[in-house]
Amino acid sequence: MRISGAGCCLVDSIYMNCLYSSSGFAPYWSRERGDGGLIEGGLVFREDLERFSGKPFAYILNSLTSGRSPDIINLGGPAIIALVHASQILAQDSDEVFFYGAIGDDENGDIIQGKLSSVPIQAFIKRIEGEPTSTTDVFDDPHSRGGKGERSFINTVGSASSFSEKDLPDSFYDSDIILLGGTALMPGLHDASHIILEKAKRRGCITVVGTVYDFRNEKAHPDKPWTLGDHCSYQYIDILVCDQEEALRLSGKNEIFDAAHTLISFGIGSLIITRGALDILVWSKGELLEAQELKSFPVSAYMDDMMKKDPSLRKDTTGCGDNFMGGVLISLTTQLKLGKKKGLDIIDLCAWGAASGGFTCTYHGGMFTEKHPGEKGAYLEPAVRAYKESLGVE
Repeated sequence: MRISGAGCCLVDSIYMNCLYSSSGFAPYWSRERGDGGLIEGGLVFREDLERFSGKPFAYILNSLTSGRSPDIINLGGPAIIALVHASQILAQDSDEVFFYGAIGDDENGDIIQGKLSSVPIQAFIKRIEGEPTSTTDVFDDPHSRGGKGERSFINTVGSASSFSEKDLPDSFYDSDIILLGGTALMPGLHDASHIILEKAKRRGCITVVGTVYDFRNEKAHPDKPWTLGDHCSYQYIDILVCDQEEALRLSGKNEIFDAAHTLISFGIGSLIITRGALDILVWSKGELLEAQELKSFPVSAYMDDMMKKDPSLRKDTTGCGDNFMGGVLISLTTQLKLGKKKGLDIIDLCAWGAASGGFTCTYHGGMFTEKHPGEKGAYLEPAVRAYKESLGVE
């Protein structure tokens, strides 16, 4: 099986144990939608935060971090992390995973290439001279949300602005599964989503889309639903995966079940909404995935129990949603190889997604570095099995 994905690939600089209520954060919180201020659980662009505050980014970062260096620097981005995760699990079965994206001609670009050289993924990366590699500064407050923790993000678009649909070769579509992940951070790719997805469907590909906080849309039209590309893309999506906040903003609704029904009405094949520590919402009209009315499925209790027994295992939540997406790709691939073309098992999809997202909390950042091939799979298999058993599935 062959998976090809395009979208966000960047360097995450993660600052642990932040305190959102501190005086360092106080001047930078958003006051109204789209104004460029920090968003708890959301993303803003560096340039907009500078305009909002009237301060240069170096000054802002020093205020937010009290001058300390990031605790963790790791590979990040919704597309690349999902694909790396899938490649680590599927490589044992000789499945092929391809990534298409962009980096800058700088040290961060070297970091990304170094990270990717250690995983079984084939990366076709456009290196942009004169542009910095895309980065995200991640501020993790473990006390936020009643102790469940939250992250806030400042993104530097950089090289991502120089990658578009035209950079995808025709061979991109010679795939069983196509992923577009976090394209809202890549304007040229995002605005052509409908072109890419329609072409993929014409070529017989399964299409999966994972969203990210779309501050460009939020800034331009704070009172309107976010658009998914220049034209309607939903009808070409087999599986849409988004988190709760993204679902609300894409639908223009204020309540998550209303948001889900609105997204369903746009013509997607199936929908998965992650909600952090809360239950996952799942729906399918019964084509690729088995028919499923909108229903809640649990997160991974196995991982929660493991971290409760040993609190030292809990690191941070950066990359949970991206690895959840990778779990979805793993389940899709393994089920398709069994010969099923439609009516795929939703519980298996949720089991791999929930286990993958939960496991991410046990290490820092989105990418897990294996000591040897198969290490990550060995950690995940009992979690997947426990998830299915909790739902009465052998």
